[in-house]
Amino acid sequence: MDEHAYVTEVQPTPEPSPNPDPDHVAIWIALNRSRQVLMQHVDKKLREKSLPPLTWYDVLWCVEKRGGTARPAEVIEDLIFQPSALSHMLRRIQAAGLLKVKTLKGDRRGRVLQITPDGKAARAAIWQIYGAELEKRLAPLGTLPRPNEVAEALEKIAKPPQG
Repeated sequence: MDEHAYVTEVQPTPEPSPNPDPDHVAIWIALNRSRQVLMQHVDKKLREKSLPPLTWYDVLWCVEKRGGTARPAEVIEDLIFQPSALSHMLRRIQAAGLLKVKTLKGDRRGRVLQITPDGKAARAAIWQIYGAELEKRLAPLGTLPRPNEVAEALEKIAKPPQG
């Protein structure tokens, strides 16, 4: 008898499949598609203007809104676009002269990010394109009776589940 025959004969008990509301699935798909298309479009426009990518904007914005300095952990909390390798991205942003990375006194592993004047200028230049595209692309939401409800509902989804 083949030693694998028994394994193929045992059928696992199927788990009950979830049955999400089709409208919820459609919203999820539309959210992800629209986000992807918008990001790709904005990144293309930024490349055409020789500006940094949208993910760099996200980091610069996080640091700037915290008064111009932030620890990497604080930036991670605020990011909209999750980079796969923040340390690598920070080195590239620093090499471009948009951020300074300083070591904390008394904590050689602790670092603080500081946005440079060039970083502020780059973030502002990116926003001119990014903000205009958001305004144009999100305009259909403005036709809803209460467009702020969309953001409020999405913020509820963005909170980590309890328990």
